[in-house]
Amino acid sequence: MRTPSSLISLMDQGVIDQVLRPLMSGKEAQVYLVLSDGEERVAKVYKDALRR
Repeated sequence: MRTPSSLISLMDQGVIDQVLRPLMSGKEAQVYLVLSDGEERVAKVYKDALRR
């Protein structure tokens, strides 16, 4: 999967190793399944306040 622009800085810092897939998208945020330190975790990215 192509890395969303909102998660690129976390990948550059080494916090996230890989974005596996989007889990869900709602009114206020998008949630992605990611790999971090060899474990599956979620990354929640809040949408801009003007887009809510």
